[in-house]
Amino acid sequence: MIKSMTGYGVAEQELPLGKVAVEMRSLNHKYLDISLRLPRGFFTLEPKIRDIVKKGVSRGRVDLTMRIDPSASTVPRYRLEADTRLAEEYIHLLDSIKEKFGLKGEVTLDHIAAVREIVPFLEVKEDTELYWDEIASVTEEALQALDDSRRKEGEALEADLMGRLEQSRRLMEEIKGKTPLVVDAYRERLRERVQALLEGSDFDERRFHQEVAYFAERSDVSEEVIRMESHLRQFESKLAEEGPAGRGLDFILQEMNREVNTIGAKATDIDIAHRVIELKGELERMREQVQNIE
Repeated sequence: MIKSMTGYGVAEQELPLGKVAVEMRSLNHKYLDISLRLPRGFFTLEPKIRDIVKKGVSRGRVDLTMRIDPSASTVPRYRLEADTRLAEEYIHLLDSIKEKFGLKGEVTLDHIAAVREIVPFLEVKEDTELYWDEIASVTEEALQALDDSRRKEGEALEADLMGRLEQSRRLMEEIKGKTPLVVDAYRERLRERVQALLEGSDFDERRFHQEVAYFAERSDVSEEVIRMESHLRQFESKLAEEGPAGRGLDFILQEMNREVNTIGAKATDIDIAHRVIELKGELERMREQVQNIE
């Protein structure tokens, strides 16, 4: 079953650090391109998170955003730590200023607390490696949701492609059925034209049949029809395969276009020409859809 390159998945989990939410979005891309937005302190986990994404996605652009809601955290985020050496220098400096300028008053705790550098708020740096199993679990859950979304859209793409595949088969059958009639019609038109020009003169039957044979050879599309029918079967088979199929389907469509262009170049019948135009339209719409397939 094919998968689309477009999808969305999200998952959440409670950790001592807070509520962790992982959101994944995927878009069309020629290759696999992973972009990560991680909270501060999680950057050391980036290689491991990339490895998880690579297991589930082989092609497309994947944007992964991880957020933490610290309001649910059971781990203190900050701690206070007094810089006693700085406090001592500060008190000494104030005493020196007071003595030099003859100032009155005492240095109090309020003076010291007013200096943020003496009693700073220090962020507690938690070792995120301790919670890797939980982080990996929520990442895999988001990846599974993304995969489900891509498969669901892939089903819609497959249904559309199958419908266009059947329409292409129908057009090819019509072209195949009309091809023999083209030579017969040309033979009759040529005979009428030559006889009208000769007006009772001798009619060179041998030369006439040579001309018809030359036309039949020049307009023969039987090989192109056979190859086109083979490509259509191969396309359907590729759609049913498990795993990435986008590049293979795109290559098959290129071969289909080559055969249809050859048929169009050889076509002298207006009905065949019209069906070639319709067929080109179907193949172009199929090509647009295939660009969305992983």
